[in-house]
Amino acid sequence: MASLPLTAGDPVRVGQFRLLARLGQGGMGRVYLGRSPGGRAVAVKVVRDALLRDELFRRRFVREVEAARRVTGFFTAGVVDADPEGNPAWLATEYVPGLSLHDAVASHGVWHQQAIRGLGAALAEALAAVHAADLVHRDLKPSNVLLAADGPRVIDFGISAAADDTALTEAGMVIGTAGFIPPEQLRHEDFGPAGDVFALGAVLAYTAAGVGPFGGGAAHAVNYRVVHQDPDLRGLEPALAAVVARCLAKDPEERPTVPWLLDALGHPEPTVDDRHARQGTPGLEADVTTVPWMPGPVVETAARLRTEVPTEPVPRAEDGTPEPPADAPAPTRPRHLRTVLAAATALAVVVTGAVVWQVTANKGTDDSPSAAPPNVEELWSRPLHEGQTIAATADRTVYLQNKDRHEIAALSLADGSDRWTRRVKISDVSGESDYVRNTVGDDIEVTGVSGGQLYYGSGQYLYALDADDGDPLWKHMDDSFHPSPIVVGDGAYAQMNAFFYVLDPRTGKKLWTHVYDGLTSDDATVTGDKLLTHGKKKLIAVDIRTRKQAWTYEADSEVETAPVTANGTVYFGTKDGALYAVDAASGDEVWRGTFEGELWDGRLGGGAGGPEVADGTVYFENDGYVSAFDADTGRVLWRNKQTTEEVTSLTVVDGTLLVHDSEGHLSALDVRSGKSRWREPVDVDEDADFGIVGNTVFVGLDGRLTAYRAAT
Repeated sequence: MASLPLTAGDPVRVGQFRLLARLGQGGMGRVYLGRSPGGRAVAVKVVRDALLRDELFRRRFVREVEAARRVTGFFTAGVVDADPEGNPAWLATEYVPGLSLHDAVASHGVWHQQAIRGLGAALAEALAAVHAADLVHRDLKPSNVLLAADGPRVIDFGISAAADDTALTEAGMVIGTAGFIPPEQLRHEDFGPAGDVFALGAVLAYTAAGVGPFGGGAAHAVNYRVVHQDPDLRGLEPALAAVVARCLAKDPEERPTVPWLLDALGHPEPTVDDRHARQGTPGLEADVTTVPWMPGPVVETAARLRTEVPTEPVPRAEDGTPEPPADAPAPTRPRHLRTVLAAATALAVVVTGAVVWQVTANKGTDDSPSAAPPNVEELWSRPLHEGQTIAATADRTVYLQNKDRHEIAALSLADGSDRWTRRVKISDVSGESDYVRNTVGDDIEVTGVSGGQLYYGSGQYLYALDADDGDPLWKHMDDSFHPSPIVVGDGAYAQMNAFFYVLDPRTGKKLWTHVYDGLTSDDATVTGDKLLTHGKKKLIAVDIRTRKQAWTYEADSEVETAPVTANGTVYFGTKDGALYAVDAASGDEVWRGTFEGELWDGRLGGGAGGPEVADGTVYFENDGYVSAFDADTGRVLWRNKQTTEEVTSLTVVDGTLLVHDSEGHLSALDVRSGKSRWREPVDVDEDADFGIVGNTVFVGLDGRLTAYRAAT
């Protein structure tokens, strides 16, 4: 799969820069890889239209760009050119071929103390340049520190301030990333250069431990610890810990100044290991001056990435390479994007956590061997009507819905051809309550597919269609709750938050209802003679023969996932990162397992994801960790820490575990060892719809639905 080529909606040129590829997207707009007429690579950031319609943002953005132009320094990625008053508005900065600090720590491990000192001095020098221009960075964090072979660069200075001052920012929203936001900003007090010093201290602590000094997990929990608790600095030697502790003081007046930090951290010496690591490092050309204190493996990776920057537009899957403009320089030896790695300059975003991307390339020559088959290969692509989105998938079909047009369509999974399209019935809400008329409305919403039936809700009714041909079957008054029934035998089980009811799948007639003792999740699984759901810490089983509660099992932490069953055992995950196995017949615990990863702290967990069971193995994730457990005994088979902060889904296909993550990438892990085979971007655009059935991936973006086959 060609990675992030320019699409029909992307510009080919911005200002003097010819655009080659999309690097990523953040809350402020899209970022492109561009080339100047003289061949210089730049990151071009184009602001989205919605922000430009906000006059307050426009004025602040103009001021911040003008200030950012004045920032110069060895360790900043400077502004090359900009048109903040244009339509669109854009900003071009130095393109940094390297990897982010976040990815460097994830890939090569935590840094030794001398390297951390060197990084601290470099970041302090960068902040000195930013502050000298009367700017405050406001979002210094590991992903905003890029590591080139000749040293680090701080990116995105001065831009988030403009985003913070726009009417489009939600009331009370705090710009930045949890764990790196200073306490005074969380308290909505005045924010100045001392806030950047706090973030610098948090970055250094992260580099020493692989996790921020206030832990991980939900943003609100991390922010609470920032304001009320002491940092964890156990990864730092005492002298360096004392410096970082001063940076992390709750009172900004007690933090050191940037000049003080330069004196305290400056002039680090390289270690013997790092000097040896540089000797004979591939990609370190004579014109590259390396920084002596940077870890050798990081320098090696950065040097390799430096040689892999594409010089030609990324080929489009459907029509080849975009036609270059007439005045473009003659192409040199072609380069093609291989993948997208988190590492290059990107826009600061107005939501928590900016996305930073680095594009690498795969050099080819005329006499090179045939390229390996692509890891993610396009199967088909078709246009979407305005308002169409992916609604549901089944074994052979992908279903689309258009809420406003009250239309559902079914496409063949194999080739994208139309199976059927139907304008569906809608509820008449004219005589209903204000709540139903004004809040619920008569839009449609597909809720699921089960037992050969597709379910959708409208107004106060749940409707059923034949999933194969779209013929209407029945409707049921459900008071606008619109569940997703699970068809098992002669019943369609509709789980709600305090009860479930059973419908006759042939007629929609209600057969019976079971009321729980308290509130539950709307997750449910029906297996054998049991319906399984959960509420807070409890797993609950209802016997569907006697229609009575059969048993409950209480975990040590809040249940986070829908129960999954296999061979008479129920598997589920909890908020503290544990995986439980419970006997479905009796409710007795069979085993439990936890992550216990090197950097994992279950007390700070952000919640587990649904387990996947295949061939006697349970695959399980929590945040960025993926683990494999023996389904019978709970023995840990392997663990894998992903480079992303969160894994969003797991799918087992033909001996391969496909892992989709929060950065929009799909990875393939070997099910026996957990080792990574490949990682490719599939839906890195925040506006994309994503779906997966087996090893077929669906992405809806820019008015098209495209299906890809993932290599297994």
